[in-house]
Amino acid sequence: MAVLALLAAFGVPLLMAALLTLAGARGMVWRLMPFAALPALALALLAPVSLTMPVTVRLDWLILGAQFGLDGIARVFLGLTAVLWVAAGAAARHWLHDDPRGTGFGICFLLAMAGNLGLILAQDALSFYALFALMSFAAFGLVVHTRSKAAIGAAQLYIIFVIAGELALFAGLALAAGQAQTLLLSELRIAPMSDLAAALLIIGFATKLGLMPLHFWLPPAHGAAPVPASAVLSGAMIKAGLYGMMVTLPLGIQAFEDHATVIMAAGLISLFAAALTGVQQTNPKTVLGFSSVSQMGIIALGLGAALMVPQAWPVILPVLVFQATHHAMSKGALFLGAGAWAAQPGWRGRVLLTGAVLVPALVLAGLPFSSGALGKEALKTALAEGSPVWLPWLIAALTLSGIATTLLMARFVVFLWRSPPAVPPGARVEGLVLPFLSLVIVSGALPLLWPALVPGWAGPVNGAAPGAFWPVLAGMGLAAGAALYAHTVAVGTAAFLRQVTAPFVLLWERVALVGTRARRALRQLAQTLPATLEARGIGWRLGQGAIAALILLVLILEALAL
Repeated sequence: MAVLALLAAFGVPLLMAALLTLAGARGMVWRLMPFAALPALALALLAPVSLTMPVTVRLDWLILGAQFGLDGIARVFLGLTAVLWVAAGAAARHWLHDDPRGTGFGICFLLAMAGNLGLILAQDALSFYALFALMSFAAFGLVVHTRSKAAIGAAQLYIIFVIAGELALFAGLALAAGQAQTLLLSELRIAPMSDLAAALLIIGFATKLGLMPLHFWLPPAHGAAPVPASAVLSGAMIKAGLYGMMVTLPLGIQAFEDHATVIMAAGLISLFAAALTGVQQTNPKTVLGFSSVSQMGIIALGLGAALMVPQAWPVILPVLVFQATHHAMSKGALFLGAGAWAAQPGWRGRVLLTGAVLVPALVLAGLPFSSGALGKEALKTALAEGSPVWLPWLIAALTLSGIATTLLMARFVVFLWRSPPAVPPGARVEGLVLPFLSLVIVSGALPLLWPALVPGWAGPVNGAAPGAFWPVLAGMGLAAGAALYAHTVAVGTAAFLRQVTAPFVLLWERVALVGTRARRALRQLAQTLPATLEARGIGWRLGQGAIAALILLVLILEALAL
């Protein structure tokens, strides 16, 4: 039973990819696309696995004796990955409904899904590498799908980095397996590992993770791929880089101070340099791609701290798993939201979806009490167990990252209105909104769901501070200032000043008009009042003093009317 459950998790997508090559089965396969990842999701939710009691099966007839299983870390990654593939599969079914290249996309989509889900279950180096490579190479078909000039350029850049990363990964796994004299990942990561093997593994996985300077493929690929593919590229596939480091590197066992320094430095650079580059982009999906690079910088800070001080790994591990889940749900929602927004035919629907898009955007920016804020606060606490030399810099970077992410999210929302993603003919609006809203709910409710989903690792998040609002507020202020500056440059300083002063000029003109009308009324009153007073005086037989007072009143009115 365990064998069938484990193999079905990635075997069902493989079978569906094979069936999609048959013309008679394509309609059925497309209808079942949202359900391809359900076996993996069911396995993650229902398997009798705890953090300390894994489920393992060995298949001696496969490759050189493949081994698959599920432990505490794999369970969380399998669950978050399956959720994203279910949502993306539901969106893909409607996004590519009438696409003439839909069959090719569907095959690559299912193969990438099988590789992504399978590598999480693989427990030997050969199976892990084979499924990791399947995911990476199949994703090439997702990036190049539209065959536009931008898509072809992005796909070429992507495949260059994939090949380089896979070569480094293969060399690192082979060297580490040779040194440990085993192919099992559980034994490989506890054996002494050379600096070279660790460096090769870090390069291979950091390429998938999108850390600078290995990030150049990521933003163009996210911008060029269809919306459902972008959601899993950013939300699920790049997390394979983090998962790979967790299951192959001797985290918590062996220190690599030089490697740790490089990773933390790359994380700090990625955190802010990606934001500075991303706010210059005009494609909203490319902006989200740079946001992923920036967010992976946060992950790198935790990984680097654990590599430098192995004793900190038990505290950092649950926080990084939460960070990965938070980013996966939020970023998947944002990409699917971009497609659902673009497919809306009227402005009312776009306004409503903009409100829904703001939920994962603010979560990602670190709104207090959200998963973004709680994750960073928990990571600050965990990093206190690491290097005291790096700690002040890491704390400052995590705090200021809220400003950088808020700027990126503001840029994304603005250009979602100005240049939304192209919608393929025949895309069904109603089929895109539901998966998007589902991820929005999960993203917003993650702090409440986390203790029930992963009770053994919920402590650091439950005990974290709610986070500060000022970084988000500062980011909003900077975004507003940048928008005003850009508008001034676009229309010219003189025109901008006219636009700014126009309301005050209008107000002054209205006040002047009211004053003119008041003076006219007083003048008319001053002209008619003497005759009226004379007649009243004669009729009332007023004395000379009263007549003089009335004359003085007339003079005063004349003066006011001037």
